[in-house]
Amino acid sequence: MNTTNKNIIAVLIVIATCVGIYFALRFHQNRPAPLDATPQNVTLSGSFTCLPHMDTTGPQTMECAFGMKTDDGEYYAVNFGDATDAMNQFQSGAHITAEGFVVIKEALSTDQWAKYNMKGIFTVTKVIDIISVIPAVNGKLNINVVCESALSYMSFPDGASSEKFVAECKEGKHPEVIARYKAQMGLGDGKAI
Repeated sequence: MNTTNKNIIAVLIVIATCVGIYFALRFHQNRPAPLDATPQNVTLSGSFTCLPHMDTTGPQTMECAFGMKTDDGEYYAVNFGDATDAMNQFQSGAHITAEGFVVIKEALSTDQWAKYNMKGIFTVTKVIDIISVIPAVNGKLNINVVCESALSYMSFPDGASSEKFVAECKEGKHPEVIARYKAQMGLGDGKAI
């Protein structure tokens, strides 16, 4: 083999090596950062709501998955674990601040949560504060609390539908909600709104 052929082969090897390094670096840069599936300890504050769906086009189911909308607008499914008293107050329209841990949506082992626009599941380990909504104002039932309490047992396709229902309830279009609330709270029929 002559010197010219050796030089051409050496140049081709150098070019091939450079191309290989380029693609290796490019592939490495385009890879997403590794997923941190470690539950993160957090303190969250927010209110009860239906978790919004990812896909709001086309027909929607009438279910409402229990969740929390934090004060900064993020959604989480909530697991109260053994704190059932907190869950009952939370469902009746209270605002809650709690400590716990969040498992991000991408780290969940099931795809049942994939249809919801949420950050993850918040498991409450300690309730710090519950600001209860006062059910009665001046001896009367607070219609806001009564109508919003229906969200804990009714199903809606999305947050907009639940908000529409609550607005209609406040206008008196759903008297069955008021009757159910009075029965649950052990109030007589004479309690005014």
